[in-house]
Amino acid sequence: MLAGCATVPAQPITSVRFAAAKLPRGVDRSNRDLAEDFLDLTFALESGEELDGLLRYEAPIRVHVTSPELEPYRGDLEELLARLRNEAGIDIALTEDAAKAQIAIEAVPASEINRVYPTAACFIVPGERGWKSFLRGRPDARLRWSAQTELKGAAIFLPVDTTPQDVRDCLNEELTQALGPANDLYRLPDSIWNDDNFHGIATSFDMLMLRTLYRPELKSGMSREQVAARLPKLLDRTNPAGRGKPRQARNPESRAWGGAIETALSRSTPTKRRQESAEIATQIAAEMRPVDHRLAVSLLTLGRLDLRRDPAAAARDFSEAYQLSREKFGVNDIRTAQAGVHVAALALGTGQYKAAVRLADLHVPAAQAGQNAILIAGLLSIKAQALFELGETEAAQEARLDSLRWARYGFGDSDGALAREQAQIAALMRLEDG
Repeated sequence: MLAGCATVPAQPITSVRFAAAKLPRGVDRSNRDLAEDFLDLTFALESGEELDGLLRYEAPIRVHVTSPELEPYRGDLEELLARLRNEAGIDIALTEDAAKAQIAIEAVPASEINRVYPTAACFIVPGERGWKSFLRGRPDARLRWSAQTELKGAAIFLPVDTTPQDVRDCLNEELTQALGPANDLYRLPDSIWNDDNFHGIATSFDMLMLRTLYRPELKSGMSREQVAARLPKLLDRTNPAGRGKPRQARNPESRAWGGAIETALSRSTPTKRRQESAEIATQIAAEMRPVDHRLAVSLLTLGRLDLRRDPAAAARDFSEAYQLSREKFGVNDIRTAQAGVHVAALALGTGQYKAAVRLADLHVPAAQAGQNAILIAGLLSIKAQALFELGETEAAQEARLDSLRWARYGFGDSDGALAREQAQIAALMRLEDG
């Protein structure tokens, strides 16, 4: 699709890196709503199982990386640990001594992870030390979250044969959840603990939850009622931005919506069933009052599945998802940027080149703040082609090189992965053929 600016200078396409994340401290929402979120994150699991007591580490936490394949990600891990120390106030650091570590991080082939947990890209096992011992143990003998009264240790298993972006996202999600908030909630718009995977790094919300969890007023083993009694004053201290704010109407978790969207996103499920599930998810989300981010997630999923079957409907879905996200979150949000790349591709595919450039420029900053290299690469690739079509060859070449640099960071050195990135954008452009 980028034939016009496909001739790239002979110099190597060097990768780039994100600067350390600098996110606002605190969350501008009612502390009473945040208290409910905290309790649901720390006293329940994704399966619906309830926990009797609060779980956290009561001693300094040391992290050991057991696999040499993860050495390229040491910088990313150290930056995350620094954020946990500075933003959440947790005593956590790397150690080279496996015997002194509470949390072990090990690389495992994606096929092995898929064999154990077909729907998981990466996962945590409490009380475990490594992959071999995990496989040797009987499933019914493994330590459960609900069987603990205090966190003592865990193993995190990450795939080695996926994109670097996926590994970094897994590091953020699994390490932060290994510290105590073990639940995932689709209703949370601004958290990495949401299986819609729009956020790739721990957010201000996530750091607030962890900072609250590790305050001295709370201890492992406290009941939900005991924690709930202390949260109002505790959150007022840890989150002044939410002090005195009124509660907002919002929808609870919907297991029906969660099941439908998970089926729609499952690549192992037949396409027809995925499309039907996406339609169901869209219907459920549209009936929520007030409508929230789950409708935009549903529409984007449905639109991607309908690209070939009904491109005009897909265009409408993308446009509606984008409008919803802009109204709810503004232009400087990763959710709006994720919808914006689809609309920018629509503009490019229908000859609205100036609009495509404008949309790319508008949403690259949010993609950078969210440290999503693949999204940045997609937006810049669209911008490059639009600039070429406008006759701005030099600017197009610069944008194209920037796109390839970010794609190299997001996808690694795999030419196949880079090709897939281009194919995804090309599929969006084919909407004009409908």
